[in-house]
Amino acid sequence: MEVYQLIAPALSLYYIYRIVVELRRRRKFIFTNFIWLGFWSVIAVLGVVPHEFSTQLANLLGIKSNINAIIFVSLAFVIILAFYLSAKIENMDRKITELVRQLALDENKIRELERKRINEIRKQEKSKLINKI
Repeated sequence: MEVYQLIAPALSLYYIYRIVVELRRRRKFIFTNFIWLGFWSVIAVLGVVPHEFSTQLANLLGIKSNINAIIFVSLAFVIILAFYLSAKIENMDRKITELVRQLALDENKIRELERKRINEIRKQEKSKLINKI
């Protein structure tokens, strides 16, 4: 038994535990947690039975080498994750832009109301002064 066959499952179980805790606390999106659960589960299986799992994966995908199958799947995972994160960032950027615009409009309305109120107070003070004279 190799050292990685002990470390990979232990590390995977630790992260799976953390993901389950976060799922219970609802700190992250469910979809994101399931992606990471799948990832760490695959790492754990690869740590325990690397040759059998990678050979089955290669046969399933029709790739001759099991190492190439693992690299292919890993790259696909990274690319999908990059697109997912890119979409999330674009969505957050759009929401931030909308919020900043709404804040600017609200601030403008507040300033306008303050100016009107100040002008009303000045008019009242002028009328009081005129009435005293």
